[in-house]
Amino acid sequence: MKNRLFHRHYVLTLLINLLLFITFYLLNASLPLLAAKQFDVSQAALGWVVTSFILATVCSRPLIGHWLDRHDVKRMLLISASLFTMMSVLYLLVLPLNSFLYLIIVRIFHGFSFGMLSSSISLAVTTLIPKTRQGEGMGYFVLSMNLASVLGPVIGLSLIQHDAFFLYFITVASLAFVSFVLMIRLPLTSQHVPNTRVFRLHQSLFLSRPLLLFATVLAGVAISSTAAFISLYTDSIGHISYASYFYALVALGMVAIRPLAGKWFDQKGPGFVLFPSFLLYSLGFILLGVFPSLPGLLLAALIIGIGSASIFPGLQTVMLTYAAPHQKGKAISTFFLAYDSGFGLGALLLSGLAAKIGYSNMFLFCSIIVLTSGFIYFIFNRRNEPPHEQELAS
Repeated sequence: MKNRLFHRHYVLTLLINLLLFITFYLLNASLPLLAAKQFDVSQAALGWVVTSFILATVCSRPLIGHWLDRHDVKRMLLISASLFTMMSVLYLLVLPLNSFLYLIIVRIFHGFSFGMLSSSISLAVTTLIPKTRQGEGMGYFVLSMNLASVLGPVIGLSLIQHDAFFLYFITVASLAFVSFVLMIRLPLTSQHVPNTRVFRLHQSLFLSRPLLLFATVLAGVAISSTAAFISLYTDSIGHISYASYFYALVALGMVAIRPLAGKWFDQKGPGFVLFPSFLLYSLGFILLGVFPSLPGLLLAALIIGIGSASIFPGLQTVMLTYAAPHQKGKAISTFFLAYDSGFGLGALLLSGLAAKIGYSNMFLFCSIIVLTSGFIYFIFNRRNEPPHEQELAS
């Protein structure tokens, strides 16, 4: 029973993470559209609806890493969830106040609280997964994020298309409140000796594996391309309705490969799963660039789903493997900092690139980014031996 993965507290954590990321994707995918209907502001100003959130999330990562290593995991989880829920409820004042500035202020604090909460829940779930099944356990955990990336936009866009703006914000607040109530039931304990040092930025980042962080940044850049540009790409080829098919098949690919990939990761090692994943992910981008048609888009979506399913949880699990018990908090927050930075930079840089060379060529360029990320991980894998338990405990 000690090696059991799907016990009720682990499943509860998956549900909490699903609700958390449905809120995230719901808002980021559809809130700019709602703001465009509600406020008389420029297109550039609308960009801050997402940018302010992402910047605040990035800024929170070093701080929450320090706090997680200094304080009890359950305590930090509930503090983060309380702030996240409060900010989610404050969206209800957007319509009566009719202030775009108020919306941006809420987005900033909501983004900061999201960075705290997503780091906290990602560390918390590791305490509920058997050590011999970390790869599999983290894989299912990240799969809940992947499913949210499909459900969130669908819910948000459906409400906005029917002009149900008040119900839209009620849904956001309800999702956050339910996830907070569920978190109270998690039986979490600290697995590290509290760090009593004051906050120092360089001491609150896990920088001992720079190659792994660089590979994560590049993976974040690639992932941003499908998250931000698929709808624009399908619109450019005259088939905007294809976008929903794309995301559905990406999710299907992820769900299909997840049970096998997690077991292979734990039994055969990270390289056995990650190297083919990078190759498949790159192939998916090549298909996107070369075959701008419905069959090409659907095949690319399925391959991208299978390829990308293991990259994020795999790199995250490897990062945690090299962190001592008292460094787990800053290791996971630094990993998210690298990913968020790649995602944010990717959305910014790739939009300019697509404007110059077109979406098809931009996706071909992303295939090179993915291969580069995989090559950097290959170098890291050759240079680093997995640490032994006694080394981690020292």
